[in-house]
Amino acid sequence: MRRLHLLVWWPRTWLATRVGWRPRIAILVAGLFSALAVAPLHIVPALMIGLWILFAALDGSRRLERPLRSAFLRGFLFGFGYFIAGMAWVVYAFLTRGNGVEFLAPIALPGLAALMAAFTGLGAVIYCALAPRSVWRVLVFAAALAFAEWIRGHLLGGLPWNLPAYVWPAGGLVSQTASWFGVYGLSLLTIFVLTAPLLAIAPRLELARSLPAFAALGISMIVLATGAIRLAATAPENVPGVTIRLVQAGIPQAQKWAEGGAELTRDRYLALTARPGIDEVTHVVWPEGALPTFMLEDGATLARIGDVLNGGQILLSGVNRRAPHGEELRYFNTLAALRYQSGTPRIAALYDKVRLTPFGEFTPLASVMALTGIPALQDLARYQFSPGPGANVLEIPGAPDMLPLICYESIFPDFVRSAERRAGWLYNLSNDAWFGPTSGPRQHFNQASYRSIESGLPMVRSAALGVSGVVDALGRPRVALEPSGEGVRDVALPGRLERTPYSFWGDTPFLAFCVLVLLGMAWQRLRLARAARQAQP
Repeated sequence: MRRLHLLVWWPRTWLATRVGWRPRIAILVAGLFSALAVAPLHIVPALMIGLWILFAALDGSRRLERPLRSAFLRGFLFGFGYFIAGMAWVVYAFLTRGNGVEFLAPIALPGLAALMAAFTGLGAVIYCALAPRSVWRVLVFAAALAFAEWIRGHLLGGLPWNLPAYVWPAGGLVSQTASWFGVYGLSLLTIFVLTAPLLAIAPRLELARSLPAFAALGISMIVLATGAIRLAATAPENVPGVTIRLVQAGIPQAQKWAEGGAELTRDRYLALTARPGIDEVTHVVWPEGALPTFMLEDGATLARIGDVLNGGQILLSGVNRRAPHGEELRYFNTLAALRYQSGTPRIAALYDKVRLTPFGEFTPLASVMALTGIPALQDLARYQFSPGPGANVLEIPGAPDMLPLICYESIFPDFVRSAERRAGWLYNLSNDAWFGPTSGPRQHFNQASYRSIESGLPMVRSAALGVSGVVDALGRPRVALEPSGEGVRDVALPGRLERTPYSFWGDTPFLAFCVLVLLGMAWQRLRLARAARQAQP
């Protein structure tokens, strides 16, 4: 224990007492190192070490002349390192877009990382302002950071990417806690459980100092036990009479949008769809924006699809759609369910994407960019999609009702809960080709799978150059096609479970806990400050 104490205590003391560039570099490196905990590696001890360093650094900020300023900077540096490493795929998205926007790639990644890191800095400020001197300040640390993550996931549309909860692989024991408290509640528990053991490391065992660590141990045992019970006791059966064909074309963006790419893409999807066994299939799924055309307006393509789906199969495909609105055209990122009656295509259901991707489907300050005179920025401002009215459960012929999640709609926990009625399954269609051969597709798949855990609904996922597959209602991948591959897989549709506690109460318990802890600490600080003023002569 003494050796461990010396190994941990010296860096902790150094971080808590030093100012200047050296501790700042250490905090930035800790953030970079912590990104090893997210998918696809899931090295959870990396986040533990990173949180220990951040916790010690913020304790040091509390001793400085301007503690809140120091806390924000240190929290910001940690978050900047974490997000710049965990979201490095952003660079690839700009490099593959073309049209002269490649020069924005070196700006986009640090800019996005800085924006995300500002919320980590906010959490650090809240902790530094409210934390008591006792060992239970680690609870305030967890509540402050988790609450800041909730704000990051909601403010100005939000981007809840790589939350602390996502260090746990979806479908595992720990991830099942999301069925009770969602990913924000699991993020709170993760931060507390990983940070609390630091306070117990001392030259000799002290019960008072070790209480948070014992609490973390107890929470861990409960989480693992309840997760094991849920996985062992629940075995959702497959939906009878439904066989879904997953089609993975494996076409890079550059090839898809090059001259002749539309015909090549169409022919490959049709050839894969028509592979042997199609007569036993009831539904075929293609990913978001499968064809680089307005497919619903392309009679020749629709006729060729009908030649393949001549057995009454339903095609669920992402399409680019346009519709008149007054004197202008509006563009939508749409899921279309097509069925053929006597060879004639009929639209069985439509869903327009609600949460549009910034700089992919709409551009903030587009009017300003259009006036810059810079061709690349004008190109970004030119492409503006319109959002749909809201989450909508669709009636799909021959299958249970389905809730579509297009692209990154799948990373928003409250989006699934916003539907007016409960679906029988989730369909996440995405174009992950923008991620390239990076960690992005696997991060997206892991985060999307948590929606099944939270809702108790299975998910079918079709992602261009991403991870396509089927996830059961417990978040476990039953089938997963590699991002770089090409092929088809015929799969059954798992059944849904009863509604989860999280589907009833959402983030309310999490928010109530955070608000009680933080307001309680604020009231205590005000009370102590008032007592100190009254004690002055």
